[in-house]
Formats: sequence, structure tokens, C-alpha cells
Amino acid sequence: MQIGFVNFNTEEKKRVSKMMQLLSESEAIEELGIGRVRDDFSNTLFPGTSTLQHHAKYFAILPSLYYHAAHCGRKFSSVQEVERYIKEAEVQITRQLAEHDDGTSKLGITGINTYKEALTDYHKYVKYDPTYIYCSGMATYGMIPDTSVYQLIKEISLSDVDNPHNKRKLKGEDNTEDAQDLAGDKQSIRTSGEKYDFFNGSTMPLSLSATEAYFVKKKILDSPFSKGTLLTFLLDKDYLSLTDEIGYYELEQQLDGLDKDVRGVYDKSVLFSKLIHLIDWSFNHAYYSSFGNDEQAAACQQAFEMLYASHRETICDVQNYESLFDYIRMKDPMLTDFCENCYRELIANGTNSLHQLDELVTSRERTVKRERSKIGNSAYRTVKRMAPGYNEFRWTTVKTMVNEIRNPQ
Repeated sequence: MQIGFVNFNTEEKKRVSKMMQLLSESEAIEELGIGRVRDDFSNTLFPGTSTLQHHAKYFAILPSLYYHAAHCGRKFSSVQEVERYIKEAEVQITRQLAEHDDGTSKLGITGINTYKEALTDYHKYVKYDPTYIYCSGMATYGMIPDTSVYQLIKEISLSDVDNPHNKRKLKGEDNTEDAQDLAGDKQSIRTSGEKYDFFNGSTMPLSLSATEAYFVKKKILDSPFSKGTLLTFLLDKDYLSLTDEIGYYELEQQLDGLDKDVRGVYDKSVLFSKLIHLIDWSFNHAYYSSFGNDEQAAACQQAFEMLYASHRETICDVQNYESLFDYIRMKDPMLTDFCENCYRELIANGTNSLHQLDELVTSRERTVKRERSKIGNSAYRTVKRMAPGYNEFRWTTVKTMVNEIRNPQ
């Protein structure tokens, strides 16, 4: 079946939007092995972030928790003992965040669905706890050393207890600007100075206090790993509007004054995202076609053609895409070759390229996933796929955290 398109009017756009929603909720497609390039864009533009992160609050709470654990007067005999202490504290932090009643959404509180059971058995807490999720970011921003935080806490606790002349800190005091330095390349644990009752506190707001916001913002802006990035640009420009309506593509309207090299990376990330989004729809089309599911395949073809019409002006800029391929080739040569081949088909045949793209994505999936490939695999014959979402390089997380830092309560 072949479907033609004209420029969208308002009613047509509404119909397209409704049809796309009916296909199902969206998700990123992981079968084509784009992770290395996608993550390189994300880490370059938004260092220290991850898709598992949700709120800036953890960048304020967790360093203070580690500092408290290291200097609480307890002599930890093993890393496992430290890990248990931290996880039990994280469960209590989750309780305080979840039970704080200020009318704000609780979405994104790590462990909110498991903390009640975990109060009596920390093993029932989430697999990916706050330390796992936020530790790399805290190290990137210089809040904690880039080392095992559990090992660091154990070493500091032993140093405190074994050195009776160490009077720099009273037991239980969160002496934030005077954290004890260890020998060698061990740095301090830096905290905001805000006070917390980790184990016995009643509730805790998810929003940042002014003290917390200042600390998190300053650490991000001062970090050598994030200076000059899109992340610090957004944090440093309070006048920028980052409302819910500002998606990753719309962000370009906010970037006047951004360093031209950083802007170039952002522009390339948008080109990559739009191309991969089209390729992902081809993947779904190939998937359903391999099982003879003509109805779903036709819906994917229609979505592909609508998306192509929406992105056509961008896709047809051959010079920009050649620049993109030159940029990503050093990150992943094989993925670059695949993207170039798909792009050539799109340029040569437009919406008539779908079946050629199907062959390319089928071959690519077999190369990446081998025996775990899904296209044509009878084990997936009745499994419905979700509609592919576009890659936004952690933008939802970044926008939430930047707005939280900008608007302390």
C-alpha cells in the first residue's frame, strides 16, 4: 500500500498526532546498536547525567550522607558494612521524600514503590539505588572523589577513630567546608552545609533549598568536566525559558550565545536523532512484515511517511549530514556506515525507500544482536512493539534538574 502526503494543515496535524498515539506509547529502540554514539552526544552536552537520574535533590543529599557516615564515629570494618549502612539510610531518605506532603509530584523518587518493605529489610530496596544512579555524576561535579565511595567512607572512618588527635570535627557534625583529606589523590567529600536527619527525620521536601541549589549549581559550573557545555550554559542563563513545551528539538530557539563548537555538537545530535527516528520506524515495519502482520506494517509505513514529511527539509541537507557522519565515524565506524547507507536510500528514494531500509535494518540487527534478533524470530510473532520515540539525549532529566536548581523553595 502506498500513501501520498501533502503539507499538513492544522486538522491534519491533529489527525497525525492522534494516529501516532494510537500506535502505542513510545520507547527508544535498542536493537540497532546506537548506544555508543548516543551516549557520546549525551556525555558531551550534559556530562554527569544519566537517564536513570530524575531529581537534583540527590546531588545535595547524598554527599552529606557519605560525609556523615565517614565521620559519625563508627569504625566500619568492611566495605559491605558501609554499603549496608548507606542503603539503610537511602531507604529512610526515600521514606522522608515520599511522605512529605506539599502537593508536588512524587514521580522520580528512587525506590518509592519498594521503600515500605525495605524499611525492615534493606535487601527489598530497588536494584539501582541512589548511590548507583548518582555516584558518577557526583564524581564528575567534584562532590566526591572518583573512587569507590564505600571504600572511601571505610578509610575515613578508620582514620578518624584511629587518630585520637584528629579534633577537626566533632562527632555528628557536618563540617562541610572542612572535610578531611586523605593522603595521595583522595579528595574531600564536599557537601552543601544543609542539615539532615537521615535515619529519624520525619519528612523531606523533594525541592531544593536555596543552600542546596547554590551548592549543586556551583559544583556543576566549577567542574572542569562540565565547563563550557550545554548543561552549564542552561544553568548559567536564568532568563532561558525551559517550560514543558520545550522539547529537545525546540531547544535550538534558546541557544543564542552558546559556544559555536558546542552548538555544532547539539545541531549534529538533532540530525542524528531525526535520522535514527526514521530508521527506527523502518525497524518496526520490517519486524511486522517479517510475520505477515500487514495491518501493523501499514501503520508503521504511514507513520514513517508522516515523519519523513515532517523532517524532509532537515534530511535533505546533504552537507550537514556529511558533517555528522564525519563526526560520528570516530565514535562507531560500523554504525556510521549503516547510517550512511540508510541516508543514501532516503535521499535517493524518499518515502519509497522503506523496503530498502527494511533490508538494511534487518542486516544491522543480525550483526548487533545475532541469535537475539527479533525480526523474523518466531518467538516474537505475537509480541506488539511500542512506537519508537526520538532520541533526546537525557533532555527530560536535564530540564527537570536545571529547573529545580533555578527555582529553590
